[in-house]
Amino acid sequence: MRKTLVALTLTLALLLSLAGFAGSAVAEGEKVKLKLYMMPQDDAQEADWTLYNAQKDAVEAKFPDVEIEWTRLAPGTDYRQQYDTLLMAGDGPTFTSQFPYVDIQTRLANGTIAEITEYVVNWDLKAQGLVNSTFDQALSTPDGKWYAVPQGPYVTGIAYNKAVIREAGGDPDKLPTTWSEFADLAAQYTDKDEPRFGYLLLGSDYNAWTFTPWVWSAGGEMVRQNEDGSWAIAFNEEPGVNAALFMNELVWARNATQKDILESYDDYQNHFKAGQASFGWGSPPDFSVEALEKFDQVQEDIGVFPLPGKDEGGMQVAFAGGEVWTMSPLASKEQRDVAWEIINLLSYDEEYLVERWALEDSLGQLNAKPSVRTDLVEKKYSMASKWPETWAAELSAAMAVAKPEPYCPNWNDLKNEIVIPLQTIYLKEGITYDEAKALLDECADRLYEMYPQTFKKP
Repeated sequence: MRKTLVALTLTLALLLSLAGFAGSAVAEGEKVKLKLYMMPQDDAQEADWTLYNAQKDAVEAKFPDVEIEWTRLAPGTDYRQQYDTLLMAGDGPTFTSQFPYVDIQTRLANGTIAEITEYVVNWDLKAQGLVNSTFDQALSTPDGKWYAVPQGPYVTGIAYNKAVIREAGGDPDKLPTTWSEFADLAAQYTDKDEPRFGYLLLGSDYNAWTFTPWVWSAGGEMVRQNEDGSWAIAFNEEPGVNAALFMNELVWARNATQKDILESYDDYQNHFKAGQASFGWGSPPDFSVEALEKFDQVQEDIGVFPLPGKDEGGMQVAFAGGEVWTMSPLASKEQRDVAWEIINLLSYDEEYLVERWALEDSLGQLNAKPSVRTDLVEKKYSMASKWPETWAAELSAAMAVAKPEPYCPNWNDLKNEIVIPLQTIYLKEGITYDEAKALLDECADRLYEMYPQTFKKP
């Protein structure tokens, strides 16, 4: 599957290049037409539909002369693959916020997103320093070309459930700061007959996402940039091997995880929402009032803390990421102009944002993502009337030690490639250090061979 996706991307880039796609100009008197894949799935929560309809109404009211087709991606299929397939067919979203910022360097290289330099360099908010700049280097090129702007930065760490910890005889005010403390408590809190798990381990296709900060807390890196601008693989160094073996310890020696660590992300999340885990992965506002009520859980019991350091005095760390706005390389100039105005409305217009946050707060849906308008971050959090009083302090502590996800080209390919080696390490009882390192070394060598323009040995 991964080789198929690589071939698809390369073919797509070639077709776009040969065809010279730039979209067709709008004839005089015709409406600009956009296609937006923003509609929730049929089984989405009522609150999600309320927020979607409010967004749709706001856009259509401000742009009555624009013809917009509102639709959605098919469920159960990788959104990146869907995007590329649609683009190959001359379709897909005119603009979207579905991509994380770590995808941008790869996509600008293969031509699957449009250059938007003309908008960013003439952007008053940017010139005034009012736009979140955390990921700027990942969204642009050294020669000043831009391909994306921030939509939703986030921070996440170890989510915990106070009620579950108390039920297991623990004290939720005494959280672990080292790996050994974490493992001891996770084991202590586990009772699989309940069921109650000490730590929900994400071993599915997303496992690199949660593995990365454990590597950081061991003092390592997933990748490291070389002097010539290329990138060296680093997850196979000692910290990465130790992090993978620590997950193995939690599964086997400590017996502290859920039974099926390869379960889907939805099932993984539902374990936590159902009060079946002391520790997991996430950010408190990820768990809405409506979602928790289905399992007789309450937000007041949910908290977050940084990943513990490997040893006493070691680096405690949280994980920062986020989605960005991109435009289709097939969009015409007129479509891009309107897209830019809508992007500014949805993510940067103060009047709209305040109304949006008020609605989200009333629904118990106000998330922890800081506003990408840097002058409105405190404003957003001040509107969180329904948040438990502990959340603001815990999120602030996590943000203070958060590291951004690596953004090198082919980062997503790296995450795909490491899935099976990590699963093998996690699931093999009694695996040795040398065996685990060999698996990660082999993975690193494959990446060097597959993406020689990105990854080079130092």
